[in-house]
Amino acid sequence: MTGLLAPSYTVTLGGQRWTEQALAVDVRLRAAPVVDVATVRLPAGAPLDAAVGDPAVVELDGGEGGATVFTGTVQAIRRTPSSITVTAMNGGGALAAFRPAATYEQVTAGTVIRSLCGDAGATAGDVDDGVALAYYVADPARTALEHVARLAGWGGALARVDGDDRLDVTVVNAVQPELALRYGRDLLAVEQAEAAAPVESFVVAGEAGADSTSAPQALRATTDFFGGSRPDGPSASSRWRFEPALRTASAAKTAGAALGRSYRGSRRRGAITAVVQPSLRPGSVLELQDLPDGLDGGPAWADRVDHHVSAAGATTRARLWQGGDSFDPTAFLGGLV
Repeated sequence: MTGLLAPSYTVTLGGQRWTEQALAVDVRLRAAPVVDVATVRLPAGAPLDAAVGDPAVVELDGGEGGATVFTGTVQAIRRTPSSITVTAMNGGGALAAFRPAATYEQVTAGTVIRSLCGDAGATAGDVDDGVALAYYVADPARTALEHVARLAGWGGALARVDGDDRLDVTVVNAVQPELALRYGRDLLAVEQAEAAAPVESFVVAGEAGADSTSAPQALRATTDFFGGSRPDGPSASSRWRFEPALRTASAAKTAGAALGRSYRGSRRRGAITAVVQPSLRPGSVLELQDLPDGLDGGPAWADRVDHHVSAAGATTRARLWQGGDSFDPTAFLGGLV
């Protein structure tokens, strides 16, 4: 059945549309703080008119429906006697190029993220509020994209740019699959690995341990970071981290739970190679069907995706993390109340 499908692409560079002639089209999609990159390689004689700064859009179709997988801006054009290589980045590149110097007071992590997008010239999409902050210093020691990843991580959210160049920062709901791939039809290769999980708990210590960000204690240093409820540890099975920007015990607890959730998911990872899947991107939740015995069908979610189109074929490769009940946002957030 796969052989009957006719994968195709449409690449727009500046005012030109390319539906053939490209030697290769590669799109690398990552969660923050890594930047998405699209690379299009054309023959040296191709009549390319695009210039650095022009818009770049990549649309892919696996033969059963297409999608825009990348929208960004041309960053570089490289010419050799045999080819022309055009490299583009999306809004993640704008955030990575910007080093902010701003202080925020009485905000949520989502408010800071949306502000950083505005300052960097990026577009914010769906952004969860995340943890409440008495203040946050967006210092130039980090890029805006690194700040985004840090703020998102405290709330257990994944920050990634969608196909229309909007930054989404949401908690992945890895319970309900949104895409089913069948081995022998969609899936060309599957690999899975399970690692030991010696760490049983993650503790994040803020610097104040206040009840709320508006309490006077939120701006004072204290010897009781946990509001009278100090957990056990640190130890070989309990990992601690210090985050002075988290001034309330509840924000620190949320950040610790987010670390634990991510750690548990990372203990069972996998990778797939499939006939090109335009809808697959970081944050997508999958079900793998008709797998050989011994392999887990999920649900699992992708944290990195690579699309490739050339004369040799059109494929998508993704790295997967374990999903299931432990990645239910309702359970994650509800357990913190």
